[in-house]
Amino acid sequence: MFTSNINELNFLANIKKDNISSKNEEFLKEVKNSLDKDFKTDKTTSLSFENIKNISLEEIEYLFENEEDKQIAKNLRLATLFSNDENLSKAMFNTVLGKPFNMGFTFLSTKYEDKHNYFSSQNSNSSLSDLLHKSASYKINNENFKTTDKIPQEQLDEILLEINSFSFLDTLSSSYKNQYDTYKDENNDYSFLYNDYYLQYEQLKQEYKNVQNQNTNFIKQF
Repeated sequence: MFTSNINELNFLANIKKDNISSKNEEFLKEVKNSLDKDFKTDKTTSLSFENIKNISLEEIEYLFENEEDKQIAKNLRLATLFSNDENLSKAMFNTVLGKPFNMGFTFLSTKYEDKHNYFSSQNSNSSLSDLLHKSASYKINNENFKTTDKIPQEQLDEILLEINSFSFLDTLSSSYKNQYDTYKDENNDYSFLYNDYYLQYEQLKQEYKNVQNQNTNFIKQF
C-alpha cells in the first residue's frame, strides 16, 4: 500500500511537472510571437553587400536561424567596416564571402592586425617589416594563439580610420613579399606564412581592381 502511494505521488508529480513545462513553452512562444510582431526590418537573409552593409547585430540574431549563418553574417558585417573606401570594403567582403565562419574570422583578424601594424609603423621608429615579423613570430611560437579568440579593442578602434586603400594593399603585399624573399631559402614556417599572406593581399588587390572596373563599367552605361 505504501509503495502504491509513492508511485501515485510520483505519477502526479510528473503530470504537474509536464504541465509546468508546457506552460513555460507556451509562454516563451507568446513572447517570441510578440517580439516578431514588434520587430521591423527591411533587411533579409541575403548575403549581398547591399543587404549586409549597416545591418545590426539585433537584425542578424533575428533573421538568421542557425549559429553558423549568424557568424558568417557577422564576419561579412565586419568586412564592410574595414575601410571608409567602399571599394576596399567590397573587396574584403567578396574575399570573405563563401569562407567557413572560422576561416573568415581568422582572415579578417589578421587583416585588422596588419592595419594596426601599418599605422604603428607610421607613428613609431619600428619599420613595418619588423612589426610584421614580430606578429609572425608570436603566431608561430605561441601554441595557444588563436586568431579566432577575440580581436583586440585597439585594432577594432582602427578599422574605421581612413587609409589610402590601394596604397595599403600594395604596401602590405610588398612587405610580405620582401619577408618571404628573406626566408624562402630556409624553407621554414616563416617563409610559408609570409608567402600565404602575400598571396592573400595579391588576391585582395585583384578583387579591389575588379570592384573598380565594375563601377567604371556601370558609369559608362549612362
